[in-house]
Amino acid sequence: MKRICKYRKSKVSIIILVVSLVLLSVFFIRLFQKENGEIHFIDEIAPIAVELNQQTGGVLPSITIAQAILESNYGKSELAIKANNLFGIKGSYKGNSVKMPTMEYKNNKSYTIETEFRAYPDLKSAFIDHTKLILEGTSWNKHQYYDVLAAANYQEAAHALKKNHYSTDPMYPEKLIAIIEQYNLGKYDD
Repeated sequence: MKRICKYRKSKVSIIILVVSLVLLSVFFIRLFQKENGEIHFIDEIAPIAVELNQQTGGVLPSITIAQAILESNYGKSELAIKANNLFGIKGSYKGNSVKMPTMEYKNNKSYTIETEFRAYPDLKSAFIDHTKLILEGTSWNKHQYYDVLAAANYQEAAHALKKNHYSTDPMYPEKLIAIIEQYNLGKYDD
């Protein structure tokens, strides 16, 4: 009888061990796939951000890449998928837009509204339009993003985006800086 109990306990322990190993491997595979997808997205968009910076002397590539990551959830947001809009830019692009809900902040409180967002034919068009917005400002303030362009580094640029009202998110600069540092995006600024 003791021998049978020992055998059952041993068998149960082996089953628990095998199930644990399977669950652990599934977790690591999903984690690797997620991280791999994020790296793939960065590898896809980084050359565009670097090229535009070299052509215009405008926005630091690390900032542009971090904004695309944050605003589009690595290109997986509904807005990115439906409209190639990686930056959450509102309005229309050459007459094309999509209406979607968005979270805004006022007095550090969030609320959701539905608004028109620019719809782009491809990702490069979204990058070009984003760069143009930062370089040329808005229709009501041509110098709106001057502080972003004058920034000496990505930390200054991230805070300038908030100061110049690019986003209503009170934590926008900190989120951008964390993304830049997590993926070492500063290397694209050199």
